[in-house]
Amino acid sequence: MLSWCFLGTKKFLISGIIGGIVIWIISFIFDNILLMQVFPYDIFSLGGMRSMEDPLMILFFLNPFVLSFAMSYIYRFFSKPFSGDYLRKGTSFGFMVWLVAGIPSAFIVYTSMDYPIGFTISSFIGSLLYMLGTGIAIAKFSE
Repeated sequence: MLSWCFLGTKKFLISGIIGGIVIWIISFIFDNILLMQVFPYDIFSLGGMRSMEDPLMILFFLNPFVLSFAMSYIYRFFSKPFSGDYLRKGTSFGFMVWLVAGIPSAFIVYTSMDYPIGFTISSFIGSLLYMLGTGIAIAKFSE
C-alpha cells in the first residue's frame, strides 16, 4: 500500500545527507563569510530567537537536513518533467523550490519583521543559492 514511499531509500538517504551538507556549506560561505562583511548582524540577538542555552536550539541547526530531506523526497515526484543532465534538472528543481518556498518565506520576513538588511538579503539570495546547490546535489545522487 505505501511501498511507493520507500522506493529508492538508499538514494533518498544519500541525496538528503549530501543536500544538507551542501546547504550548510553554501549558507556558511554566503552568510558568514561574504554577507557578514558587508551587512553584519547577530542572528541570535534578533527578536523571537530562543536562547542558545535552550536545548531545543539543537533542532535549529538541523534545519539544512530537514530541508534537504524534504527536497530529496519530493524530487522523485517532480524530476520527470525536467530534461537534460543532472545540472539542468537540479537547477530547475532548486529554482522551483525557491519560487514555492524561498520567496514567500523571505517576503513574509521582509514585510512583517524589522530585521537587519543582511538577514533579508540572506533570505532572498542565500536561499536561492543553497536551493540551487541542493537541487543539483539531489539530482546527481538520485540518478
